[in-house]
Amino acid sequence: MLKILMAKGKITNTPPAIVIKLDSITGLDTARILSRYGVPVVGIADDPGHYCVKTNSCREVFFTDTSGEGLVRTLLGLTGRFKSKPVLFPCSDESVRIISANRKALREFYNFVMPDDDVLSMYMNKESFYRYAEENGFPVPATFFPEKKSDLETILAEADLPYIIKPALKSAEWIECFNDKVIKVNTREELRGVFENGSEITDRMIVQKWIKGDDSKLYSCIFYYDRNGERRVSFISSKLRQWYTENGDACLAEECMNDEVAGITRDLLSSTGFAGIGSVEYKLDDESGKYYIIEANVGRPVTRIALTEAAGVPLLYTMYCDALGLPLPPNREQMYKGTKWISFHRDLQASWEYYRDRKLSITDWIKSLYGVKSFAVLSIRDPMPFASLLMSGLLGLFKNPENDAESTSSKSSGFN
Repeated sequence: MLKILMAKGKITNTPPAIVIKLDSITGLDTARILSRYGVPVVGIADDPGHYCVKTNSCREVFFTDTSGEGLVRTLLGLTGRFKSKPVLFPCSDESVRIISANRKALREFYNFVMPDDDVLSMYMNKESFYRYAEENGFPVPATFFPEKKSDLETILAEADLPYIIKPALKSAEWIECFNDKVIKVNTREELRGVFENGSEITDRMIVQKWIKGDDSKLYSCIFYYDRNGERRVSFISSKLRQWYTENGDACLAEECMNDEVAGITRDLLSSTGFAGIGSVEYKLDDESGKYYIIEANVGRPVTRIALTEAAGVPLLYTMYCDALGLPLPPNREQMYKGTKWISFHRDLQASWEYYRDRKLSITDWIKSLYGVKSFAVLSIRDPMPFASLLMSGLLGLFKNPENDAESTSSKSSGFN
């Protein structure tokens, strides 16, 4: 059932931004950034109780299933509310797929910038993406596509452990089963076990060589290419820490200069005729000193999108203007000021694990916070999301573990 929060602000002729999957850090920060440019923001979310939907950045928030056909029905049902054609900002892979699959019906009422469906599908399906990268000479780790259990023996004979294993298409069922998007396996038995359990969820899995190096060797190029496929924004950052450690999302990141990462990304995107927003992540291999493409995320902002804004690069507003055919904002070049972004609650979780594993001292943790200019949830101008998060975390400490199934997982807490 669709639920509506009280509208905030006056109806204007300025085209609204529709932020889909507001109940996520990416959705929250997208709404905040656009609202600061005077753009009226309407949110669409799944969970009315999520801390991110407490934001004051939205004039209205609607609740529906953002990963199913309910999203299309909601969007088509809202069309009569707007005086001018809004711009869609999907903030999850599922909502990107749904908009792409229904782009003909939605294009009549909404503006959005996405690559053609075949290009989008190639990037979003990990198997097709890695095959394309391999065939066209882009650097990816040794990658295998086992179809049956016997294929694992061939894989084990060709490369050294450890490996990672992941589904070709991200799915909630996979994360529910393994409590992680990507599984690192250190033994043959672990590889066989994950493959056997994963086969019950998906018939397409990817096994890939683990690239040696700590989490600080991960780099990203965040970009926006306009409707004509011309590069308008390119922004480089490095992860300093991530949660979950080894296979998670950035929780502390810093802008940086890396011409090699920028160049590989530029060549990759231009070879596919890309349009829209996205990022490509790389890891620097300790052994070879070579950068390898780890994954691509396209059609949506990434978790640390607020870092670009804090560093003075108006990526999301550039996308908004381009979608509407308006003049693009000036000064879109990265200035490399060393700006940092932090998801503070997740960084506390990660830092504890790094500390426990003797990879981070208290002194180094304190020093790492110098230069932080942007926070994922914490905001003086918009305090309720963080207050709600803090409250839910405190309440989680008092739950009876016997009644909380998630308490048995070392990766679960009230702050997740």
